[in-house]
Amino acid sequence: MTKPHATPRPPQGDDTYSVVMELRSALARHGITLPSLGRDFGTPPLVILGNCNTATARALAAALGEGQSFPA
Repeated sequence: MTKPHATPRPPQGDDTYSVVMELRSALARHGITLPSLGRDFGTPPLVILGNCNTATARALAAALGEGQSFPA
């Protein structure tokens, strides 16, 4: 199993680190790990979602679709 890389703490006033940690926790509650999840240090700072295999993509799609109805 791949261990997620560490996400360095950003400068004060930038909540990107918090968002990454919230997303990591939310995904974990569904048994999903995005190994490349992290923070980009550009301006503006971005959340890096990275690549994942098809099983992870399906699990992510299922978790996002829970309780939702989408038009056909």
